Amino acid sequence: MLPQVASEVIAGGLDDSTDIQQLAGLLNRDQALAGHVLRVGNSPIYAGGARIQTIQQALVRIGFAQLREIVVAVALRTRVFSGAAQQELLGALWTHSVAAAAFAREVARTLRANVESAFLCGLLHDVGKPVVLSLMLDLAKEAALKLPRARLEAALTLHHTLAGQRLAEHWGLPDPTAQAIARHHDFESATHHEQTVRIACLANVLAHWALDTDEPAIDDAGVQAHPVCAALNLYPEDVVALMEKREAVLRIMEALG
Repeated sequence: MLPQVASEVIAGGLDDSTDIQQLAGLLNRDQALAGHVLRVGNSPIYAGGARIQTIQQALVRIGFAQLREIVVAVALRTRVFSGAAQQELLGALWTHSVAAAAFAREVARTLRANVESAFLCGLLHDVGKPVVLSLMLDLAKEAALKLPRARLEAALTLHHTLAGQRLAEHWGLPDPTAQAIARHHDFESATHHEQTVRIACLANVLAHWALDTDEPAIDDAGVQAHPVCAALNLYPEDVVALMEKREAVLRIMEALG
């Protein structure tokens, strides 16, 4: 289950209908989540000054939109991308998701699209993977089987978009986010929210490139030649500028790790 606080932020926050006092009130209802949010808020990339002691201070220092992003990210990290088993794999899935979220925000800025919606799409594009992983581990435990990591990863790749779609329905996620989850590997099949899906697709490609996690790895030329760049009407210099955001993306990934 998505924590209630994150659910309410997603439902009411992306259209700016949630005000500062409402967000502070939501966080004060979940002290564990609030503590994690303050930890992230005090990381060098966000704080840059005196230590933040309260949610209200975080709102002033970090800003409303970024704090909402942190709330959702922390909730997902602590409640969805976590578990007693396969922590290394879950950690890898999370770092990829954060990198994709940060790149999605940069792509949206380049295109003058909604940056907060793009960040959420990037963060959630692979949310089906921890769900599939949890299910497989439960089934393996019942059957007294030990699954090698390669087999687990193959299953995650095969089933994560369908699992993500079901999860998006269950959580009542905004339709653009649900479409990004379902179609980020097949952006050409999108019939609505096409730009959002394309942004998520490119963010996924950039995250794999930045983290060098694919076999074979995606090189610079592979990113620039990806068909989604043309579909987004990005010039080569636009794509190069996005790739130059790699170090900033890695700092965000470290802060939200």
